[in-house]
Amino acid sequence: MILLKKIIKSLINKIGYDINRYHPPITPPPPPPNPHIHLSAWDYQKKWVEPFLKNSNTILDIGSGNYPSPVANILADFFPDNTIHRSGKLKEDKPTVICSVERLPFLHKSIDFVICSHIFEHINSPQRAGEEVGRIAHRGYIETPAYGKDILIGSGYLHEWQVVAFQDTLHFFAYSERQKQAHVKSPVMDIWVQPEYHQWQDFFWERQDLFNACLLWEDKPQIIEYRNMNNVLKPLSKWVPVPEEYMIKESPALNSSEITLLEKCLATPDGLSSLKYEDGVFVNKTKDIFYPVRGKRIYCEIAYMYQ
Repeated sequence: MILLKKIIKSLINKIGYDINRYHPPITPPPPPPNPHIHLSAWDYQKKWVEPFLKNSNTILDIGSGNYPSPVANILADFFPDNTIHRSGKLKEDKPTVICSVERLPFLHKSIDFVICSHIFEHINSPQRAGEEVGRIAHRGYIETPAYGKDILIGSGYLHEWQVVAFQDTLHFFAYSERQKQAHVKSPVMDIWVQPEYHQWQDFFWERQDLFNACLLWEDKPQIIEYRNMNNVLKPLSKWVPVPEEYMIKESPALNSSEITLLEKCLATPDGLSSLKYEDGVFVNKTKDIFYPVRGKRIYCEIAYMYQ
């Protein structure tokens, strides 16, 4: 009986060997690529925003980063160089004003439409920034991650606020330190950005209006802050010109139409007085406020000055 079992086992092994020899195992095909990995926020935002852009000649993208909204003709960013807050190099193929969203150097209602995507959750006062965008623009669009998105993809540790959109108002709740600790690493984020396809990527992409808090507003956005004892309102620092060492070493590269556009809307830091372009600098009438131009950058103020 034992001998018979050995003979049978030997035959089975031999048959298996011969099958694999002449018919090697079929290797499953590699998974298809992630179809969403190269898409930008504008690919889903445009279906909501574009209907509101009628008669909008001056469109400002605040926090434009490396994927600015293609409809914008003026860009703005507080971090012109490498930063943890974006995945690539700043794109600056249009006039790019280096400034803070909490102090915008633009004249009252000089912007037709302003887009501000994934900026308000980082700043000290979303309410103050909301007053600023409402001061400079007739209408606009604000987007932040929703609280559920911060939990799922583990991005909350980078943010100051969890955000809820409710009845045309954005409600900002200050994160506690314990809540931030829960958002450091998430396997869902790995799935979202991996080069291979996963069905969760479709689920996420098709529900951007749920994973993000979105607000289309007119006249001024409605924003409410809820602070805790660790999140205090900080006064704005006094404005000072950007030091030369913070600027890139490039000659001005604005064309005449871009200069004309900026002269219609750029303002002193208080937003009250216009500026004119003279010899590579935007300057006010009294010559005490000036924004140097390097390449297509217009330096009003820069984040690194306050760190």
